[in-house]
Amino acid sequence: MFRPLSLFFALSASAVAGDAKSPITATGSSGDWEFSLSAGAGLRHSGTYGFLGGSRSANVLIPSFVGDNSLVTPDFGTLSDYGPRTYQDGFVNVDSSTPIDGLTSHWGYMNSGQVDVAADLIRFHATGFQSIRSDVRSLSAAPFGREREISLAPVFQLDARYKREIAGIRPGFSMFFSCSPADINRNWSDFSLTQNRNDFRHDWTDAYHLGGLAGFIPSAPYSGAPDSPGFLLENLPGDRELISVLIGSENALITNQVSTKFHVDHSTLSFGPTIAHRIDSQWNLEAGLGLSLHWLRWSASQRERLSVETGGNSTLIGEWRDSSSGNKVLAGLYLQFAVEWEPAHELWTIKGLLRSDVGQKFNKAIGPSSVYYDPDGLTAALLLTYPL
Repeated sequence: MFRPLSLFFALSASAVAGDAKSPITATGSSGDWEFSLSAGAGLRHSGTYGFLGGSRSANVLIPSFVGDNSLVTPDFGTLSDYGPRTYQDGFVNVDSSTPIDGLTSHWGYMNSGQVDVAADLIRFHATGFQSIRSDVRSLSAAPFGREREISLAPVFQLDARYKREIAGIRPGFSMFFSCSPADINRNWSDFSLTQNRNDFRHDWTDAYHLGGLAGFIPSAPYSGAPDSPGFLLENLPGDRELISVLIGSENALITNQVSTKFHVDHSTLSFGPTIAHRIDSQWNLEAGLGLSLHWLRWSASQRERLSVETGGNSTLIGEWRDSSSGNKVLAGLYLQFAVEWEPAHELWTIKGLLRSDVGQKFNKAIGPSSVYYDPDGLTAALLLTYPL
């Protein structure tokens, strides 16, 4: 089976050695080889590049910007224990007989509207306050961005081709160069915390039974003395009622804003053997396979800001910055096919090529995030070729 690449290396060695018995002889000042330089533009469709986002805000201990829980209870005792009770419109204290019979003469009230003769009750009123805080936390999935580099790129190729055909094949070698940029610029948020505080006024009403003596209760305002022969009242309320009224609220929204940037200048230098076959006087086909070196000049940065918004105003409460840059060389392989058109009586030719690259991949952590670049891809180019 014919193996053109093996023949190419054998013929190259003979030409360099200058063996007098070799059937190959120099033809002109360039010897047995012809050289050409091609330049043009290519559409480069590279492999994927992107980032996997991460943030710090979710791990930060965030204080309350709306206050804390609180409870202010009036000094009116419990429904199960005897004791002094203070109200906005009166008081019910204890005297020496209260532990025995539950009654006290040491009480007072301020206005006649507190007495409900029909219900045989006297009512006292007290006010308390309560603040209730609640937090709602939201952490979304880590953002993931992936794109493909599709851009126009300058392409240069240096070719050396053996002047003689061997079984219809002309061996040679080529060197290829191209460069193009790739960019990622993303703004995103993956954390939010809503803090809320509601303030309530508690309106308490204690009702005391009058034992059928509502019509004999002293007129308001009244204040009895302890252990006096005055009107006796039970020290324990018969009923306690609470009405809660929302009197205010405060909210705070804490969110993060993250900006991730990644830039890479991707330069490709490749070299390897080629084989060419002439179809007719104007058309050539060429194929090549070899080694590629991908030089990445890259820079990446991430900035995260944690802010709180209260009352329409935004305040920065935390900020983190991460950045890194460098150079990375990745190795790979390429496979390339080309079609060359040689117009009659012209030195220049036009070449169209299609190549595929595969190789190593680049990955780098930037703070809690990571960026990556994969140079695998396709390049289609149109070149103008001149002999050297």
